[in-house]
Amino acid sequence: MLAVSALTQLRRLNWGRALVLSVAMLALGLPGRLALAQGEFDNWYFGYRAGISFVGGTARALSDGVMTSGESSAAISDAQGNLLFYTNGVYAWNRLHRRLVNGSNLGAFSDSTRTEWVPNSATQGVVVVPRPGSTTEYYIFTVDAAENGLVGGLRYSVVDMARQGGLGEVISKATSLAVPVGDGRLTEKLLAVRHANQRDIWIMVHAWNSNVFVCYLLTDRGIVGPPVLSAGGTIHQGGYNPRRDYNAIGYMKVSRDGRKLAVAQYNTNDLELFDFNYGTGIVSNPRLLGQQANAPGFYGVEFSPDGNLLYASFNGRIRQFNLLTRTDIDLLNPYGVTGALQLGPDQKIYVARADRISTSTAIYPPVGVIESPNIPGVGCGYRANGLAWGNNRGSALGLPNLMVRPPVPNNVLVNFGLLGTDVCQGEVTSVTASVFPTITDAVFTWDFGDPANPNNTATGPTAQHRYARQGSYVITMTMREVSGTVRTYTQTARILPRGQARLQVNSANVCTGGSVQLTVVPAQPIGSVYRWQDGSTASQLQANSPGVYWVVVTPPQQCPITDTIRIASQAGPTPVLKPEFIICAEPNLLLDPGPQPPGTTYRWQDGSTGSQLSVVAAGRYSVKLTTLNGCSATAETTVRYGEDCPYKIPNIITPNHDSFNDFFVLQGLDYRELSLQVFNRWGVRVYQQEHYDNRWDASGQPDGVYYYRLVNTRSGRQFNGWVEVIH
Repeated sequence: MLAVSALTQLRRLNWGRALVLSVAMLALGLPGRLALAQGEFDNWYFGYRAGISFVGGTARALSDGVMTSGESSAAISDAQGNLLFYTNGVYAWNRLHRRLVNGSNLGAFSDSTRTEWVPNSATQGVVVVPRPGSTTEYYIFTVDAAENGLVGGLRYSVVDMARQGGLGEVISKATSLAVPVGDGRLTEKLLAVRHANQRDIWIMVHAWNSNVFVCYLLTDRGIVGPPVLSAGGTIHQGGYNPRRDYNAIGYMKVSRDGRKLAVAQYNTNDLELFDFNYGTGIVSNPRLLGQQANAPGFYGVEFSPDGNLLYASFNGRIRQFNLLTRTDIDLLNPYGVTGALQLGPDQKIYVARADRISTSTAIYPPVGVIESPNIPGVGCGYRANGLAWGNNRGSALGLPNLMVRPPVPNNVLVNFGLLGTDVCQGEVTSVTASVFPTITDAVFTWDFGDPANPNNTATGPTAQHRYARQGSYVITMTMREVSGTVRTYTQTARILPRGQARLQVNSANVCTGGSVQLTVVPAQPIGSVYRWQDGSTASQLQANSPGVYWVVVTPPQQCPITDTIRIASQAGPTPVLKPEFIICAEPNLLLDPGPQPPGTTYRWQDGSTGSQLSVVAAGRYSVKLTTLNGCSATAETTVRYGEDCPYKIPNIITPNHDSFNDFFVLQGLDYRELSLQVFNRWGVRVYQQEHYDNRWDASGQPDGVYYYRLVNTRSGRQFNGWVEVIH
């Protein structure tokens, strides 16, 4: 996704004067590309076998690509615009569109049964950057997808283009980088920005269940030192989908001058703007740009080349935000899905469109184009029908993830890091000056915007302050140089109140084979976010085993609250009854669930409470046992008549309602397992019952002889005979 830096190209081509001219052009704000060739991103491959070539300065559709990717992709060329390789984070292909040697399983998510956009459904799942100081080696960085629980974190592979006769080979792959935030999981956001020293590269990701940006420094020695951490803006967590993780989706982009950062969250519908210091890696000064009322929310973001406008895709539309006037306007799209936005080498913004024109064939719409992205309003010239490929090729949701190359800074890059823009009342607020290049004689003073506090001011490159009351406070940093130059930078800190929340359970013990319900009390405000120790996000939790349970509750505009509870194990009753008992006509069976803890109570299906039950008939029997500590268990059994037991089938009934011999009653047989059919003397069936209940009384039939057929529905055994009816 990245290009070779200007200094690397200079070493390669030995054009010292060209660099001076290039930097001068940037300082003067002259348009166009650098005089030094920078064609590293002149070839794009993305989506479903789609590609674009910018060689020669004009965008041209390419149809020679073999890669498919629902979202993630990156491509890299040499400085003259000759393709080197491209990747979806799972596989990588060389310039001949053949798989790189060792170019599989590069660390990104790939699972055809779980992915929502085959084969890699992470928003910015991959980016390619040159190794600083090398003319042949490139890094492929990847992050995981929400469908995989985001557990893969940040990984990298290394490609050496000097191998395989210049076609390249992956020499190491899927190496994990430690993430020192939370449980190490990251969102689907990944970008690369060239350092202000024009040599090194920042690799930036965003932590999950957190508002922390994590910025790694890539040098000629690889990733060096711990990453730079910056907290600010909203916490990336949850989502409206069943997995509750769609807020991991959405793009993160840096402006071409390296000083602004935009971040989209798909389900909170938030679009936030930050300051970025590409000399120190610090992200600061969060402010909410916009919220999209209806889901789906913001997805792709991109800055105009001059950095004054920001474009964001959502719900089939593109919204243009004017960062100077703080106004915005929607640019309509004639089709349903807009995805990634990416600034091309021709200074136009390209728009991924994932909707199919035809549902019966794989005909995808053209990629959209914003022709003049520096012009506010509809004058930017958005064309939904830009480049097209025809059948079986299109952009899906993604476009290549490209490294941003800010110019050599023409002044000092200064801001300050506020580790925690949202700080709990009474906690310490820490600030650190962020200045590039280092000014050794600079004097830093701080005003925390808290004049009632006698410790409202401080000096030094780092400082701390404790706010006694909730509210918003503007912190001002002033940097004075010995030369007399004074620079100021401000940022707002929110001091949040503490709420109340504790865990309540319906029992302090979990019984063997049972569970207890954990509930947060008092009831929390609407919009509160819950996170339990197992990662679940419901407002309640069912504990099925003993152990320590905790929850973090974050009410809107309040501090997170944590409570912990220990659930002990409690032995429950262990009733034992055989699944089935066999009896005969005169039963002599005593049901006994076995020895139980002292004080155990019994309740049988007939309401009796003895420790044993004498069985007098076939049927279904059950008992519920409850110990003194409230644990309970149930056992059931079936009692039936045996096949070899003596039995009696009456041959006469007298249904005269004298309560004697009124019904056709079977003795010694489990009548409920029998189906009964009764026929008159002419063979006409006069009665039928599938599960006989011993209640046939020849109702409505005259006196006489009747013939019966009894069939055991379980064993198939039959009984045939006759019975006389006398009223």
